Formats: sequence, C-alpha cells, structure tokens
Amino acid sequence: MTASAKRLHWIKQVEAPARPASSRPVPFSSRDRLVAALADRPRTVAQLAQTFGLSQPTMLEQVRRALADGLIVEVEVAPDERRFAAERYYAPAVPVIRAPDAEIIESACIAASHEMARVLRDNWSDLLAAFAVTHLAREGWAIDDLWPYMDEAIRRLVREEMRGIVTPAETPDHGLAWVEEIVEIDATREEQYA
Repeated sequence: MTASAKRLHWIKQVEAPARPASSRPVPFSSRDRLVAALADRPRTVAQLAQTFGLSQPTMLEQVRRALADGLIVEVEVAPDERRFAAERYYAPAVPVIRAPDAEIIESACIAASHEMARVLRDNWSDLLAAFAVTHLAREGWAIDDLWPYMDEAIRRLVREEMRGIVTPAETPDHGLAWVEEIVEIDATREEQYA
C-alpha cells in the first residue's frame, strides 16, 4: 500500500510596490517584486537589471526561474519599442490589480458582500453549532481561528453554484493568484487632510 501525499493549497494575495520609494538600487528580494516591476510595461533582462541594480547574469537567472515557475511570460512588443531586434521582453503571467481598478471592482462587489454578510449573520448560530461538535473546538480552537478556511470554503461553494456563469481561472502551481499595487501616499497631502 502506498501512502498518499498531502498537498497544501492556498490562494495568495501579494502587495508589492510598483516602483521603489527611493532612487537607490532596490535589492532583488522576491519573485513578487519582479512581477511588480513588470506591471507598468514589458521589460528586458537589461532593463530589469538596471531597475534592481543587479548584474545582467544575476537578473537573467531570476528571469529564468520566474519563467520556469510560470510567473512571467515572454511577450512581443512593437518593433519601434525595441532597441535591438533580438531583445526579449517579459510581462507578468498573473493579473496586476492597480488601485483604480481595485476601487471599481470592489465598488461593484459591495451589494453582494452586504448580502453575503446578512446570510452569514442569519446562519451564524448553525455555524457555531456545527463548529462546537468538531475536534477543533475540543482542542481549544475558536471559530474565529477558522475564518480563513470558512472564507475559502464559502468561496469554493459559491464558485460551484456559479458554474456556467463564471469560469474561474485555476490557481497556478506557484500559488500567486494576483499582485495588488500599493499606492504611494504623498505625506504632505496626508497632512493637509489630517
């Protein structure tokens, strides 16, 4: 008998600044920063190396890993945008959600979220009763500790109910479903409104 392996699965939201806050070179710290750097426009390895203050061979290795992981893809650009005919340009393979787009999408979701919250409130006693008979409750966990799981379970069940209306994209193996842009806040503007 062969043992079956357990596989952990999650959907990950990553907030990554689209551009560095200072003019100093940014140390390349993660794949998320690479995706964020490509959010504004496709770039070459040389352009990325300059952005991150890295050597081209080091940057090339990071790009190769991101390509192999499916985080970025090679894309075509207009001939007039190329400096050299043989240049390769890369772009994110996951959606980059910009702040204005997030506001539009979230505003369209408000009514649905209010309705879902009402349904949860109406069914909260059933959820508490179900939780009370689980081993989790006996081990001292609180229902609030289960919220991330319940949130994902509800979303999964809603997706099943929406089958035929919506065809959700599968979460890639790398687990990065999207990158959300961080809006840089001007401190002087913030002081004016305080």
